[in-house]
Amino acid sequence: MKRKSVKKAARIRLPRKGASYTELSDFFDRHDGSDLEAQGIMEVDPQRADLDRMMLQYWNEPNTRQLNIRIPPTARRMIEKLAKRKTVQVSTLVRMWVIDSMRREASRS
Repeated sequence: MKRKSVKKAARIRLPRKGASYTELSDFFDRHDGSDLEAQGIMEVDPQRADLDRMMLQYWNEPNTRQLNIRIPPTARRMIEKLAKRKTVQVSTLVRMWVIDSMRREASRS
């Protein structure tokens, strides 16, 4: 009788504290959320009710809060070009992306 060799998943090494955007980007390109969950680095929030409630609430609220983020100049230019191509304001396009991402994240189990 032959023994099957069970290959143990390699331990995921987290990025160092203060890692650069490039290092973090590389880390998340190489590791799926399920990999991180399998090794106990991340966990799924069993209490999603708050997210579902907030998703319903934001539909009825006006855009009154401002959020400032820092991005590389090239990313800004790319967003401006994409917004122009879609004939929308830069802030509208970014808001659409954020809301779409929020919907996707909130719908994950």
